[in-house]
Amino acid sequence: MDLTYRIINVFATKDDPFSGNALCVFEDAGDLEDDLMQHLAQQVNLETVFIRDHSPSSARMRVFSPGGEGRFAGSASLGAAHVVCELNGGERQELHLEAKTVDDVTVRPEGVDNWVIKATHAEVRHLKSTPQILASLVGLRLESIKGEVMVVDSGRSGIVLPVKTVEDVRKAHLDARMLHSYAMLLNTEPQVYVWADSGEGEIESRMFYGPQGGIVEVAATGSGAANLGHWMAENGRFGRTRISQGAAVGRPSFLDLTVDEDGGVHVGGHVNQVATGTFTV
Repeated sequence: MDLTYRIINVFATKDDPFSGNALCVFEDAGDLEDDLMQHLAQQVNLETVFIRDHSPSSARMRVFSPGGEGRFAGSASLGAAHVVCELNGGERQELHLEAKTVDDVTVRPEGVDNWVIKATHAEVRHLKSTPQILASLVGLRLESIKGEVMVVDSGRSGIVLPVKTVEDVRKAHLDARMLHSYAMLLNTEPQVYVWADSGEGEIESRMFYGPQGGIVEVAATGSGAANLGHWMAENGRFGRTRISQGAAVGRPSFLDLTVDEDGGVHVGGHVNQVATGTFTV
């Protein structure tokens, strides 16, 4: 059996095939068994979307990571929308996407190659931890912490931690043991989103999370940007912001974040197809 797939970079720049968050999309997964989908995701070692069926306005799919079936997050949503659009002849229109493990989502086109998703409602908790603990968590000086630190959950929970300058963002480093201990204490996922204003409606950020007791930095993350959007709504910051992320791991990425005055949060970015292939099983 031959299965056609595409490698998609989400939150990428148009002319850089090594930017954004890499994703694999199998175009016609039909009724593939769960075990096979899991093996394929492990083989390509990427978050992987399997399109089961599609129409001009909707699609059903499954999402696997190398570690198991996962959430239908921002990168998977935007990348899947791009591929479904191509399979439907290139007509860009709003798409309703269904997945097994999470609520359905709607993705809408923006501009030429961008797609946008509205974030789900979030639960926000204000942290009362001492600044010394927070500074230690991200390996920075006490005076680097700026603004209120919150735990935000808009599908994936994590700590949203503002710092003073982009230099502080670039200097941040986390200890895996401390991250996991602190996340357990706060009853949240081991995930920290460090960010600072870089001027004129732009932000620089880095995202760290801890799979299997370790720690990984992510090139681009829609869920992290969504959590930041809810942090902004909680703090009365509305409008459109451009987020730069991923430079520290060699994958420059850009996310467009819009926060409505009613608290709605929208995350979008450019989708860039960089490869196609056929997998024989």
